[in-house]
Amino acid sequence: MATPNSKESTTSPVLGIIGCGSLGTAVLNGLLSPLSPNDKGHNIFPQHFIATVRSESSASKLRGSLSTRTNTRIFQGDNVRVAAESNIIILSCPPDTIPTVLAEAGMHNALRGKVLISLAAGVTRSTIERIIDNGPPDEGNAADKCWVMRAMPNIAATVGKSITGIEVGDPPPPEGTIKLVDSIFEQIGSIIHLPASQMDACTALCGSTPAFIALFCDSLIDGAVASGVPRGMAQFMTIQTLLGTATLLQNGQRPSTLREDVCAQPGCTIEGIMTLEQGGIRGIVSKAMRDTIMTASHLA
Repeated sequence: MATPNSKESTTSPVLGIIGCGSLGTAVLNGLLSPLSPNDKGHNIFPQHFIATVRSESSASKLRGSLSTRTNTRIFQGDNVRVAAESNIIILSCPPDTIPTVLAEAGMHNALRGKVLISLAAGVTRSTIERIIDNGPPDEGNAADKCWVMRAMPNIAATVGKSITGIEVGDPPPPEGTIKLVDSIFEQIGSIIHLPASQMDACTALCGSTPAFIALFCDSLIDGAVASGVPRGMAQFMTIQTLLGTATLLQNGQRPSTLREDVCAQPGCTIEGIMTLEQGGIRGIVSKAMRDTIMTASHLA
């Protein structure tokens, strides 16, 4: 099997996902979407996918949703087999199961010479390296080394709109490996490289924030419904407003100036802002983010 870094490789690498739950499935669905024009025909990008789930019922459900995909195989268990048959492995298990999964008989050999990308919140790269007994690269073992990287996408990967924080270790993997990992996550959205010290914050800001935003949207919708707006209409208006606001911010407008622009005159908006401020929205949202980061750092 050709390695991801092989210059002579004429076949695309195989990507395996161990622990294909909600986040793993979102990533898989995003990767299975049509490639962008820049990726089409690029033999470095995975074209074949294999994944594992815990239960047979989950396997059947995932197989059903991917029934038209002839380049994808789903297994119940068989983590070592998936690692052995893949060039790149995405580890998407719950953090507390990582030691057990990586210690399975045969896993160490299956990971030799591969790229292992962990999506597990709070599990450091050094912890994974220690579990798989991954020594530093030298002239004797560089080809057999498993290159471990961490990444934190979010559930929007399924529609190609994720933001993925990628930790590049020290020493860094070969340049070709970094480009390969970047290309995988660019297929499901945007990427940013981060130091290890910021990965817990990335877990909260990139991984958890969609739930926070969904909760805020739910509250806006409920308030509109309580005032007589049909729920479907309220949801449509909220989503479109969210998309428009995100586009303004993405185009360079600062959140503070956007708020000031909308509240430029005395009226209903500033009254609503004052109500939110009286409820302590800034403090409670900031505290929620800090608590999430702190919890992420203790998940392993």
